[in-house]
Amino acid sequence: MKRFYILLVSQWLANVGDVLYIIALIAMLFEQTGSALGAASFPVAVTLGMTLSGFFFARVARTLPHRHTLMVTQVLKTLLLAVIMMRDMGEAALVLVALIAFLDGFARPIQGALVPVLHPDQLKANSLVQGSNQLIQLIMWPLGAILVSLFTTGQVLLISFAFFGLATFGTYLFMRAMRDTKVPAEEESAHLTLRSSISYVKRDAMARSSSLLVGADAFAGTVWISALFLLYIEFHLEADKYWWGILNAVYMLSMILSSVYLFRKGTKRSFLVLSAVCSVAAALLFGWAPHVLLALVACGIQGAASQVRVIQTNTLLQEKLPNEKLPYVYSIQQTSYTLAFCLGSLTFGLLADHLAIELVYMIGGGAGLAIVWYAAKLHRLAQMHQNEENHVMEHAL
Repeated sequence: MKRFYILLVSQWLANVGDVLYIIALIAMLFEQTGSALGAASFPVAVTLGMTLSGFFFARVARTLPHRHTLMVTQVLKTLLLAVIMMRDMGEAALVLVALIAFLDGFARPIQGALVPVLHPDQLKANSLVQGSNQLIQLIMWPLGAILVSLFTTGQVLLISFAFFGLATFGTYLFMRAMRDTKVPAEEESAHLTLRSSISYVKRDAMARSSSLLVGADAFAGTVWISALFLLYIEFHLEADKYWWGILNAVYMLSMILSSVYLFRKGTKRSFLVLSAVCSVAAALLFGWAPHVLLALVACGIQGAASQVRVIQTNTLLQEKLPNEKLPYVYSIQQTSYTLAFCLGSLTFGLLADHLAIELVYMIGGGAGLAIVWYAAKLHRLAQMHQNEENHVMEHAL
């Protein structure tokens, strides 16, 4: 348990540093160029870096133990941020942003796969990880904007660098704590490649269904991105723009509260199908909400439903799949998520340029039916797996 919390705290510190340096660079680039397009390119650079890492994950995992991969990637992230701080790079900083995201792409699947090794209750562990990550996002984005307004972007980058340094020290402590711990995935890594990882995901019904669910969720979920919220506020609700921030805040708060609920209750009941149906209903309600209060309700439903789905899908994978396969499944899912998110962002962005915003959310609700389909399939597989385990236990007794 102690090692889990060391890893969690180091992840918190790294996440704080991530938000601060992105905010500082967005502000710096906008000041230098006056171009909103340049600032908007940062999410694209992050997504590109995360996607590319999936193609190299298996090769790196064959070379380094997982604890060393976490350490090396965090050190390299800190060094890249130091380069950004020391040189006035302008738009070239986007390349280093993509590289930092590329390194993150190696660390995140390993962190997810280590949960069953480090914590006896995967549901509570995943609830804590997901909820705390959303809380950091909720706090740090407005706080980071305040810091940029009070200090220079260089000073904010220095604060970010300090958090990266603390995260590096925390990762070092975790690496030392894991020296004598057996990690099944490390024994399997010598035999795995990108091709064999993809083959395993295709072959294993639960890995395949969960990956398709993640991809469908990423695609349909892009209808809830902040850029579409702004169009919705202006053209559908015809309300003041401050509601944009309120909608985003309600969305994130509902994600945090659902994490708290699962953490405290520790329920084994599956909400996969219910959460998927709620996401479809939320998109339809949001698209035609006659009043902003109903839009807030829809945001709350969607935020909670999507968070529950993420937590329970992760928990199912960690409980039902072999531990040695988890990093590679997570790596494939991370790549599929980012590709689907990019495709969804492009698709719904183009639709919003040519169709009424209400119709865009109707289409988003229709796309969400794929989430219902794959959630139901994953739920059935989990039940079959559980019945088989119960049957084996009965015979053993």
